[in-house]
Amino acid sequence: MKKIDKLTIFLIPIGIAINVVGGQLAILLKLPLFLDSIGTFVVGALCGGIPGALVGLGCGLINAISLPTLLPYTIIGVLFGILASFFAKKNMFSSFWKAIINGIVIAIIGTCIAVPITAIIYGGFVGTGASVIVTTLMAAGWDVIPATFVSELSSELMDKLVCLIIIFFVLKSMPARFVVKLPNGKYFLKEEV
Repeated sequence: MKKIDKLTIFLIPIGIAINVVGGQLAILLKLPLFLDSIGTFVVGALCGGIPGALVGLGCGLINAISLPTLLPYTIIGVLFGILASFFAKKNMFSSFWKAIINGIVIAIIGTCIAVPITAIIYGGFVGTGASVIVTTLMAAGWDVIPATFVSELSSELMDKLVCLIIIFFVLKSMPARFVVKLPNGKYFLKEEV
């Protein structure tokens, strides 16, 4: 395993802080968004899968302090950190349209993992804004699994599209002299013609 450099170590807690602030804001405002993966994707894309996974893990553990029902979803954050590095290597952060595609793909992956957790462990209700959608659908006669799926997919799509667009602009705005110092920086540098 490659040694994690000092700049990457410095960015991991910054990524966690960005995630925690976004996640807590979404919880406090009962938004149907999560906003707790921006730091994971930025660090994972720039620094690699392991640092990205550490950001996802750290964020999940910290957010679970104020809302323990979020703890099982930590696995999703870890996976997102790994996927961010994979997407960086495949040049998937290079254009606005790829950011949209990333958002859709990540939303589908997140939904497939979150639905069993939300429906089976919590009966569709985790105390976030997404629970409002489940409540409405179940009141309309839907069963818990389809109601949870629709709720998770709609929340994930909104959240990940917003987050991946923000991430695209963050990554695009970073100066080359900074990016070149990071493990995955080479995937973000434009070749001189």
